[in-house]
Amino acid sequence: MSYLQFFEGKKEYDHSESKKLLSEVREFFQRKLKIIVPEWISEKKEIQECCNDSVIQMFYIEKINDPIYIACNGYDNINAILDLFDERLNTLLDSFDSLIDNNADLDEESKNSIESYASAVDKCINVYGAQRKKRMSKFKELSTVDEIRNEIRQLLSEIVSNYIITALFDGLYERAKNNSGRIYEMVIKEINEFLSDNGIYTMKVDVGEKIDPEYMEPTQDSVNNITMDFNMFDTIDEIYRYPYLFCDEEKIIDGRARIWRRKD
Repeated sequence: MSYLQFFEGKKEYDHSESKKLLSEVREFFQRKLKIIVPEWISEKKEIQECCNDSVIQMFYIEKINDPIYIACNGYDNINAILDLFDERLNTLLDSFDSLIDNNADLDEESKNSIESYASAVDKCINVYGAQRKKRMSKFKELSTVDEIRNEIRQLLSEIVSNYIITALFDGLYERAKNNSGRIYEMVIKEINEFLSDNGIYTMKVDVGEKIDPEYMEPTQDSVNNITMDFNMFDTIDEIYRYPYLFCDEEKIIDGRARIWRRKD
């Protein structure tokens, strides 16, 4: 049997017999020797991976709308584009108030969390206003539509990456993963709609894929996530954040994932 045939055969191996044997061994130890043996660990891991995968999919945004800055045709309509982004930020802020008003049965912890998200968006609006004023002089120096669009893109990219995705979504992933309540799904939905309206989408990444360093960065806990299976080296074990891009493929922020490492 060749090296390639061996591993091709290994991929098709049915683990059911192994699971059955381990189950019988476990029963023997517990019944005859009165020793408690843990259940099949990989089955629990499969359940956990399925749960985590369903959570990260809540953050997935399809590629639908053009980036907001594409509508800019020159210096004269810069303010119209920037005003529209500001208006959408304020609509997002108002949506959090509506979540509280329309869900009277919310517990105090959920209300406090939503209020903290609203405070983060309020801060985002203030920072955006300040950064917008600073950049106006730079806009006057630009001579082409492409240069103006690029400057708008850089401004919006900084705001979205620092004050929406990092400040809100990273914490919301942990909330949703810990099954903290349906209200967090609603919050994620509101933010997703805001991002999509401005021409932002998430690149599709799946557990088990090799990590792409151009769009994904490994989490710190990847160092201790060791495997001896060479097929799994540098593959994704859990996705913490998708990569976010404008729909013209301009990257906003890298995704984050725990990956499998080999033992040094």
